[in-house]
Amino acid sequence: MFSSVGLRQSILMLGGNATAQGVSAISLIIISRSLGPELFGEFSVGFAIALMLNRISDLGLSFAIQKYAPVATDNGQVNRIFSFTLRMKLIANLILMALGIITYSWIAKLLNFDNPSIILISFLFFGATVMYEQLQAMLQSLHHFIQSVGVNLLQAVTKLIGIAGLWYLGLKSANTMLTWYMLAPLAPVILFSKFMPRWTEIKIFKQDFSGEQTLLSTMASHTAVAFIAAGIIENIDVLFVQRYLTTYETGLFGGASRIALLLALAAYSLSNVLNPRVAKYQTKADIAAYLKKAVMIAVASVIGFLLFLPFSGMIINLTIGPAYADGQLILNILMAASFLTVAVVPFMALFFSFDAPWYFSVTGIMQLLVIVLGNVIFVPMFGLEAAAWTRLASRMIFLVVTVCLAAYYYRRKMNTETEEVEIITN
Repeated sequence: MFSSVGLRQSILMLGGNATAQGVSAISLIIISRSLGPELFGEFSVGFAIALMLNRISDLGLSFAIQKYAPVATDNGQVNRIFSFTLRMKLIANLILMALGIITYSWIAKLLNFDNPSIILISFLFFGATVMYEQLQAMLQSLHHFIQSVGVNLLQAVTKLIGIAGLWYLGLKSANTMLTWYMLAPLAPVILFSKFMPRWTEIKIFKQDFSGEQTLLSTMASHTAVAFIAAGIIENIDVLFVQRYLTTYETGLFGGASRIALLLALAAYSLSNVLNPRVAKYQTKADIAAYLKKAVMIAVASVIGFLLFLPFSGMIINLTIGPAYADGQLILNILMAASFLTVAVVPFMALFFSFDAPWYFSVTGIMQLLVIVLGNVIFVPMFGLEAAAWTRLASRMIFLVVTVCLAAYYYRRKMNTETEEVEIITN
């Protein structure tokens, strides 16, 4: 395993991004401790909305970049893929921003939320993360993983410097801290040319993208559903808690969610390495060797969760603070869901090799239905724990379905390869 290029790249991405996430976590520690559970509940509502908007405006194009840019015929096609996807994301960003300006007050009333300006901030500034993730997708599709880690570290350090400055100056409001936290990802975007290869040329206008649109549309139409659903699944429970419970309880859930999100981001980092690599795997030998590593990652995830449990209370005290101690059980359940997310990533990556684009949309809708129905039915009855258990249930179902489908398509692919070899031999 340790002679594997893919493994070394995965370790680089996970290690580098873990460092960046650690820096971002310090920012969140300052925010959570400065604001306390109730004001942090306001911050969490705005942050959750921003993350969902980011996924919606992505349109599934980041996954499409990872699949098609690595196998493009030349640099010109790579540039057209990058330019077309950026143009589509910008259009979606502007549409969502306009909708938000019109509807943010209504959304606040729907959520029983007393600070509608937080929601407006989310709609106005979520585009910074959209541009940041476009840069990341481009770098990772080119296998420029060192630069990708550098981009992540730069935005994380920018967050920390700004949040620490606001804390030092006594500007401890949810609005101010959310604004800076959301704008910080623009720092590496401004330095775009320092990270991308010199031959990169982004032209979002005056180009014929008909070929790229046809190429990307089939996969993007499915991955858009999966990508958007994943973002909603990770964040909409915060909004349900706000709708049915109190802002204080939203703060407890939001604090636990932010800790669990760090591990979910590690899973996302792992997928960014595996997806473009597995897209190239077509032979039985390659996929069989990869499956062994996938199983090892799943086993490591289970062990990791068991090792985490004795330290959950201490982690809350050392990070978001003793004021959030009532959220320990919630954290344990959400961390179980995040460890399952890590376990499913290597199996999900197989569908970048298999010819089954419908998998992304079907599993995305499936998880979203579980989350929405579970929260609507059980949160009013059982409170915070119901929201956490619902997320865990959606992840468990996702893992089981993904492994079963991966096994089915692997057998079918291998049987087809055997038949082709027999035909050639005869």
